[in-house]
Amino acid sequence: MSPRVLVLFNEPTLPPDHPDADSEHDILYTADTVARILQQAGIAVERLGLRDDPAALLKGLKASNPDAVFNLYEGLAQWGNTEAYVAGLLELLRVPFTGSPTQPLLMCRSKPLTKQLLAGAGLPTAPFFVVEDGPVPRCRIKWPVIVKPGREDASVGIDQASVVTGQKQLEDRVEYIRATYGPSVLVERFVRGREFNVALMERDGELTTLPYSEILFVPPDDRPDLWPIVSFDAKWRPGTLEFTATPAKNPADVTPELHERLATLSKKAFELVGCRDYARVDFRLDEEGEPFILEVNPNPCISPLAGLAAGLESAKIPYAEFIVGLVQQALRRGPTPHLAESLGRSFVASEAALEATIAQPEQSPASICRVRSARPSDLPGVLDLLANEASVAGEPTAALVARIRVVLDRKDPVARRCIVLTRRGSIVGVALSALLDGAQGAATLEALFVRPDQRLQGHGRRLVRAVEESAAANGGRLLLAHASSGPTEAPPRQFLQSVGFRSIGELAEYYRDGYARLSFGRALTPARPATPAEELPAEVVALPAP
Repeated sequence: MSPRVLVLFNEPTLPPDHPDADSEHDILYTADTVARILQQAGIAVERLGLRDDPAALLKGLKASNPDAVFNLYEGLAQWGNTEAYVAGLLELLRVPFTGSPTQPLLMCRSKPLTKQLLAGAGLPTAPFFVVEDGPVPRCRIKWPVIVKPGREDASVGIDQASVVTGQKQLEDRVEYIRATYGPSVLVERFVRGREFNVALMERDGELTTLPYSEILFVPPDDRPDLWPIVSFDAKWRPGTLEFTATPAKNPADVTPELHERLATLSKKAFELVGCRDYARVDFRLDEEGEPFILEVNPNPCISPLAGLAAGLESAKIPYAEFIVGLVQQALRRGPTPHLAESLGRSFVASEAALEATIAQPEQSPASICRVRSARPSDLPGVLDLLANEASVAGEPTAALVARIRVVLDRKDPVARRCIVLTRRGSIVGVALSALLDGAQGAATLEALFVRPDQRLQGHGRRLVRAVEESAAANGGRLLLAHASSGPTEAPPRQFLQSVGFRSIGELAEYYRDGYARLSFGRALTPARPATPAEELPAEVVALPAP
C-alpha cells in the first residue's frame, strides 16, 4: 500500500491590490508542483489550503489520515508566527512532517532574536539595535544603516527608502515601519558588498551545502544611485526596475577559501537554531571580504524557480528526487508509537511502500520516454504541443511552427534539426537546432519546449543531450543559445546555466521591448568516429546528416 501524504499550504489572504499581495501567491504554484511530483512517484496525495482556523487543520488531518504532511505553510501575511503555530500543532499531534520543527520557525521569524543568538554564539552578523515603542535612539552605528521590519520575511517592508544615511531619515523610516508592520524594528549596519544565498539540505544523514547563488547588483546607467538591496520589488515583481537590476548567478564564482568559510558558517547557523531537512543562510561581504550573516531561513521557498532549486540543478540533484526525499525523511522520523496504533497503520510499512514505489523501473520517466528525430507525420503532434503557447524562446509560436514545417518537409536550406521527445507515444517536447557554420563547428539551440505538465523530470536535459549528440556527430564543437534579459525569461536563462551553458556575450536593446539578447555557449565533446546509432543511449537516436 502506497503512503498517503497531505500537502499543506497557506491560502492567500491579502486583497489583490495590497502592496504585499505578490508574496503570497508563489506558494500556490509550489503546492501544485509538489503534489504532481508526489503523485508521479506513486504516492497518494491530498491538498489542504489553510488560513487562520486551526479547526480546519484538525478536520483536514482527520479526513485525510495522512502518513506524513508535506509542510508548505508559510503563515498568514498579517500574522507570520502562524507558520510556527501550525508546525506546533503537527508536533503536538505527532504527525510526521517535512521541514523544520516549531523552534527554528518561531525563533527565525524574529530577526532581532536570531541576530542576538548568532552574536552570542560568536557567528558574524552586522552591528544592530532594535526599536520597539518609544523614541528612536541616537544611531551610533556608522552610516548608512538599513531599517527592516523585525518580524517579516520575504523582503516584505524592504524598498529603496529602507537604507538611510542620517538621523532624521532613520526616525521617519522607523515610524513608517512601526505604523505599517508594528514593532519591533531592526536597525543594522548596511553591509555594501557581495550577497550570497547558501542553501543547505540533509541527505543520507549528512548536512551539505548546495552550490551557492549570488545576487548580482547591476543598476541601469541612468540610476547609479540605486541601493544594492533585494527589495520587495526585486524579489516579487518581474518587470520592475529593481527586479531587472538584481539577477541571480548560480553557481556563484567564489574562491575555495570563501567557499569553505561560507559552508562552515552556514552549517553552524543551521545547527544553532535547530533547522531540519533544508534551510537557507544569507550572507553579505563587507569591503574587506569578510562575511556577515544576514538571516537564517528555516523553510525557504522551494518553488522550482527559486534559488534552492537552482542549487539542486547545479549540484545535478533532480528536483523530484529532493521532493520525494523530504517525504522519505519525514516517514523515517515517524510519529510516537501510540499514535501509529491509534491510526491503525505501520509507518515503517509506509516508508517501505514509498521506497518500493520510487524504485520501480516503470515509474521512471526515462524508461517510458524516447528522444528521436522528428518525422513529417509528427507535425500534428507538434502543433498540438504548441497550440496554447503565444511564444517560445522569445519568438511568436507561428514563426517557430513555420520553420519546423520546412524542416519536416526536408526543404530547409539551413542544416536545421527538429527533435521530439515522446512519452507513451505522445509528443511532449520539441527542440530545434541548426548547424550555423560547419567550418567553424558552431551550432545553435534555436528553441526548446516541454509540455508544462511534463517539466521538472529531466526531459529538457534529454533534449539538450540529443541536440549535442547531433551537433557533435556533424562536426559541431560549440553549441550556442540565446535568451532575453527580460525578467520573464529568468527560467530559460536558469535552465541553460543548469545544463552547462556559460554566458559569452550580450547584444543591448536587441528585442522590441528594449531588453538585451544574452548569448550562452557550451563546448561539445567530439563525436567518436565509429559510433553507430544503436550504440547511443537508448533514449537518443542519431539524426541523419544534412
